[in-house]
Amino acid sequence: MRAPTWWRERQRRRLAARTEEPVVRRHLAQAPPDDRTPLAELRLLAVDLETTGLDPQRDEILSVGWVPIDAGRVVLSGAEELLVRPSGDVGASATIHGLTDDAVAAGTSPADALAVLLPLLEGRVLVAHHSALDVGFLQAAARRLSGVTPPIASVCTLELERRDLDRRGVQLLDGTLRLPESRRRHGLPDAPLHTALGDAVACAELYLAQAAAILDADPRATLAAVRRH
Repeated sequence: MRAPTWWRERQRRRLAARTEEPVVRRHLAQAPPDDRTPLAELRLLAVDLETTGLDPQRDEILSVGWVPIDAGRVVLSGAEELLVRPSGDVGASATIHGLTDDAVAAGTSPADALAVLLPLLEGRVLVAHHSALDVGFLQAAARRLSGVTPPIASVCTLELERRDLDRRGVQLLDGTLRLPESRRRHGLPDAPLHTALGDAVACAELYLAQAAAILDADPRATLAAVRRH
């Protein structure tokens, strides 16, 4: 059961009182969109991370890509990608995303990456494919920086796809919920993947297709219909 708004705001204030880190304090001072926000008016930020692995407590962020979504439109003029400099090497993860030690050595620090990304989430909800992983990495980076774990409101396109397939009684096989397969089910073309920016844009397009189907069924749908459980 989701905590009431007043309780979530109280927790944000408590966390803000426990850190002097200005970027995280500013994030905690800005309440995310209310669950009653109409889906057609919702402002989001599609985000994707490339990392050294899948464990936010042990692995590190190598790149961050994002693109805003405003009132049902992907705002490509706001799309951006940052390379992030890790404390160690990229290891075997380079075979997936192609980022080399030389490339990320020129990147920004995790703290500076958060200083860019967190303000962009003001008034927006993060959307990602398997958002729990992306949020986990961002929260881990914020915790290392500030000593507290800030809440980050999110929508998960993978979860939305699972809900829809479950409703229709579709059997979930290996790969069924991956981003390329999910896009194809919505009639979206194949897109370049495994770059942070490319995946963020691909996720944004998938979200809009999913949201359109939800609004077709219920034109009054709100953020509560899509937020991550």
